[in-house]
Amino acid sequence: MKKVERILIYVLAIGTIICLGLYFAPIKIYLIPINAWERQIWSGPTSTQKEENFVVYNHLFKSKQTLIDSIIAFHDRTIRLDSIKKYPDGYCRSFFKRSTVLDKYYREEPNGSDIIFDHRDKQILAVEWRITGDTVCANFFGKNYKVLITDTATISIYSLSQLVNEKQK
Repeated sequence: MKKVERILIYVLAIGTIICLGLYFAPIKIYLIPINAWERQIWSGPTSTQKEENFVVYNHLFKSKQTLIDSIIAFHDRTIRLDSIKKYPDGYCRSFFKRSTVLDKYYREEPNGSDIIFDHRDKQILAVEWRITGDTVCANFFGKNYKVLITDTATISIYSLSQLVNEKQK
């Protein structure tokens, strides 16, 4: 009986260590190497559009807000206004949870039987930037934001949402 108790205690201790390790592991975000222009289906981008897809590792045992905050921080560090200007008809970035199929080595099937759009159920956040005239339009969390292109500080999601909230008050 004592042997069974010891085994159970060891299994519980190992399980706790693994869970704590996953909880405290930093969130990592990788670009999925998909060339959307090679896609032989209707939803390929044009030369004035760009599509980037990212996969989020170490998301287990993390709250949704922690995931979103990490993704927004990553996005704000890596997006630049000149990139948005380069693709005025749309610069879309999508972030997905890692799964057994969707990882940093994911490849779309050439015949269209498995493409990134088939995994929208694992999508955490999508951000789309467009330029219309002298305005930058952003869409995230199902909300549309518009800001004059001269205000370069507003290309971050955080500052853009803060600016829009201040204007609404």
